Amino acid sequence: MSGADHIRRVIRCRLHRMGLGILRSVIPFDAWHANSPYSCRPYKKVVVDIVNSLQPDTVVEVGCGLGDILSRVRARERFGFDIDSAAIRAARLLHPGRVRWIVEEAATIGRHMPLGTRIGCLIMVNWIHNLRPEQLAACVLPLLPRTDYLLLDSIVPHAPPSYRYHHQFEFLSGVAKSVSRASVPGEPREFVLYKVR
Repeated sequence: MSGADHIRRVIRCRLHRMGLGILRSVIPFDAWHANSPYSCRPYKKVVVDIVNSLQPDTVVEVGCGLGDILSRVRARERFGFDIDSAAIRAARLLHPGRVRWIVEEAATIGRHMPLGTRIGCLIMVNWIHNLRPEQLAACVLPLLPRTDYLLLDSIVPHAPPSYRYHHQFEFLSGVAKSVSRASVPGEPREFVLYKVR
């Protein structure tokens, strides 16, 4: 990246942070979202590119936050779930249109999906490291019979201690197969795509 490109990227990031900071004064979502817009976090583009390469018909993102990832995914149906009602309100404002933004816990999202709907890709990144392995398994496993691909992030060894759990996803053994891994410079994790068997 050239020096001019870097300066443009930094300016764009700062402007987006300022804009989200103003929005946060009206809708009090978590400060992390205001500090981490799409333009400031290259990993979000990696996730979008992985999902779009699959050309899924239906995409579900659990922990969608302000919708930075899901709003850029190309799919006929998109469902964004988050437990933070303020984040969902902001997502609806920032990305009006064909995404269904729903306030709900990960463990109960199956109730909000139309009966018979297959999930082409289920995205669960960035927040899963706050869950114990058995909690994560309880969220994911009930959705797998109707899911084609699952995208998770795996924390690398020697990552900062802010990540409570470093999942190895043992609970997916026998039910899903890792088909690709992608990393992003400066991120202490890699993104793992699973094909559900």
